[in-house]
Amino acid sequence: MEKKETYLALLNDQLHKLDEKSFDLSAWKRGTTLIMETIFGLNAPQVKAIEKIDYAYSSWALRDESGATDPVKTACRSTLEVIIREVELMDISPAKKEKTPLTDKELNFIWDSFENELTGASVKKLKQLLLATEIQPLEVEKFLKDLPGQTTVTLLQAIISAPQFTEWLTKQ
Repeated sequence: MEKKETYLALLNDQLHKLDEKSFDLSAWKRGTTLIMETIFGLNAPQVKAIEKIDYAYSSWALRDESGATDPVKTACRSTLEVIIREVELMDISPAKKEKTPLTDKELNFIWDSFENELTGASVKKLKQLLLATEIQPLEVEKFLKDLPGQTTVTLLQAIISAPQFTEWLTKQ
């Protein structure tokens, strides 16, 4: 749970920055957003909530808040306090890894299986089907059904028995 305490410490630092005389909303939002994107992800509602906080420059807002505490700092504080409570309840364990998309190198074993099992002409035809502007599932199905004998089974067996597939599966 060391990671969780680190995130909480960072968020609490942002909370304390609201009390500084040299408070800069723009800088505060950038810093807070970066922390929260790491915790929750880029498009999380928590991130969007912080991004939406801004000064309302209408005359009614200025007139209604004259002499009162800064409404933006109040919004920042209440939003961040809710987020801190949410992080306190979260299970952020070191064993959890953020899923990253597979790289070309990690996916090569799949295409290599096709190249090893199919003829050159078949590989070329499959590539054309898959790279078409709009993939036609029925065309791909027909292609696979037309493969000779056990080729489809051999292809699938080669893919699922590859060490890269096993490694990926253990991460799930």
